[in-house]
Amino acid sequence: MVAILIYDRQSLCQSSISSRIGRLLPRSEVVDCATESEVARWIVSRPGATLFLGQVSLQSETMSLVKEHSCRVVWIAERQDPILPLLAQPSIRGIMFRTAKDLDLRECLTALREDRMWIQSVDMSHSDTSAQEELWNLLKPKEMHLAALLLDGLKSKDIAVQLSTTPQVIKNRVTLIYDKLGVCNRFDLLKALLKSPPTCESASSAPHGSRP
Repeated sequence: MVAILIYDRQSLCQSSISSRIGRLLPRSEVVDCATESEVARWIVSRPGATLFLGQVSLQSETMSLVKEHSCRVVWIAERQDPILPLLAQPSIRGIMFRTAKDLDLRECLTALREDRMWIQSVDMSHSDTSAQEELWNLLKPKEMHLAALLLDGLKSKDIAVQLSTTPQVIKNRVTLIYDKLGVCNRFDLLKALLKSPPTCESASSAPHGSRP
């Protein structure tokens, strides 16, 4: 990795992550950025860098620069952060919580080296784990990405083009997601993953042909 830039308004989290990355990747360039404008300057000077970012608007100039300069982002998330808009951003290759342990960080860095998406597992026993987090945790990272694209309104053929596969493969994967979460269609998927529990019966009992 050429460079790892870190920006987070909670300075204790920032310094903790930067020092741990420095120990795990001693030959990498690890840079703490105090402001988002400083991050932007570093992105321009370090194309292809990996960024650990928190509390940055997905519609900001920084995220535009990330895409323009082929950077990868690991998002430092709050427990209550919605995962959907993060997964829909192709530049975001990892999601970790502020409470990430060294083991989580090692797994994240390994995934980045192997060009795999990485999402920190949710502690199912944690007292503030919501029903939505538990449902998301049932999905594998690729399924999470597909679910995000579905909820973003993309059709199967458009998703197939984006993921370099066929519409039929996408339909098969969507069916597996519906079965895993016990929903029947995109509307129930939306309610299940974002706000309310699904209203239909288990998708395994519904005829597959009835699913849009």
